[in-house]
Amino acid sequence: MEKRADIKRDSLPEALGAYERADCARFHMPGHKGRGMAGFWRDDLIRWDVTELSGTDNLHAPTGAILRAQRDMADAYHAKASFFVVNGATSAVQAMILALPPGEKLLLSQDCHRCAVAGAALRGIETDFLRPAYDAQGRFFGMPTPEQLDRDLENTGATAVLIPSPNVYGFCADVEGLAKTAHAHGALLLVDAAHGAHFPFSDALPKELGGIADLFAHSQHKTMDALTQAASLHLGECRIGEEQVRRALALVETTSPSYLLMASLDWSVFMARRRNWTAQVARCKALETRIEAIEGLKLFHDPVGSGVLERDRTRLVIDVSGRGLSGYEAEAYLEKKKIYIEMADARRLVLITTPSDEPEWYERLLNALAALPIRQNDSETDEEDEPYTETPARRMTIRDATFARTELLALADAAGHTAAETVGVYPPGVALIMPGEVFSERAVRYLLRQEALGGTLFGVRSGSVFVTAER
Repeated sequence: MEKRADIKRDSLPEALGAYERADCARFHMPGHKGRGMAGFWRDDLIRWDVTELSGTDNLHAPTGAILRAQRDMADAYHAKASFFVVNGATSAVQAMILALPPGEKLLLSQDCHRCAVAGAALRGIETDFLRPAYDAQGRFFGMPTPEQLDRDLENTGATAVLIPSPNVYGFCADVEGLAKTAHAHGALLLVDAAHGAHFPFSDALPKELGGIADLFAHSQHKTMDALTQAASLHLGECRIGEEQVRRALALVETTSPSYLLMASLDWSVFMARRRNWTAQVARCKALETRIEAIEGLKLFHDPVGSGVLERDRTRLVIDVSGRGLSGYEAEAYLEKKKIYIEMADARRLVLITTPSDEPEWYERLLNALAALPIRQNDSETDEEDEPYTETPARRMTIRDATFARTELLALADAAGHTAAETVGVYPPGVALIMPGEVFSERAVRYLLRQEALGGTLFGVRSGSVFVTAER
């Protein structure tokens, strides 16, 4: 009997149940925060888990309820057409790349999510890289500028550009300026806006992408009342047609889509029109003032001269380095207080807030932040604690490196070798080294340092990475 109890305790349902019962403050995705779907969720919702029937429509060829729901979403996001995506924004971003006509050339922002790199590899598209600007402190929070894009399009002849906006820190690029620049060169602007699905629902939030971007992807589950993996893809007025998008989605999306996820997408749009996001922005501004009154803490505000136009004020980015702590250490401390956040980096905490948050969570957060340990540190910040700003050398194309003959090599010995897949720190999932790029000694040191500080590395398996067999 004791052995069976051990198995149950280690099971996924038991782990989820333990988290539910712990009554934690949830400053992480999904946006419903475990409590924002009272009108949607039912004890017998399992009965909604069905397949394509005569009355339930077909995601890949919608003519009924799904088509009507997608049209309602397109109206909310001011898009020519919108598409439900049940494999997360990962599939939506990859579908944007796969939908590009033959002969296109992609300009990919270096700070894109790794799913975009995978999409470029699958498509086999010729790819150049747009290197974002850095802020005044040389940290990797910058966004591409229209001036930079103009130069890179002129130099590369790219016909499509893919950027993230907002990024995981809530910073937004000048998407309207970037779109005008891209269109002046005859290029398409594709935007991974996974973290900005809520923007159209309040003037207090950053500018929405409808009528600006040619294709853009959202993750409704990150900030809205939708279940995890519920996302969307939106088409603007451009040279790509609706059927091209549907064909691209069919390449990367399951043929057995979850009706629970699709129903939650429909619900999320319904509820977003009723949520008071303006009040949520005001609540966060007041919270920021109280956080900055705590010794050693500061909010990461708009970087100057880094291409950032605006930021999502519902996302809190708290620098804890003034208390002598790393972000990872502060995150671990908060978890002991039953407060879970979206992510941490070497210096900062990142919290997602939504109108679904319990007011009591904010008081709990403030008390925990005020009680963070203070560690004296007389030495200057180690350069390896700062985001990596080196431009790696490229030896192979993304596709050639991804599908090359490979070998597994200890990360500590990888300097001088060519990466066969994306490698970086997760979250946020931005690649430090892309397939075909060469590991430098500094890159290896930085990755090992982040891991030692408490970060999680992706593309690293038991301390080893896949490199191409030939240097």
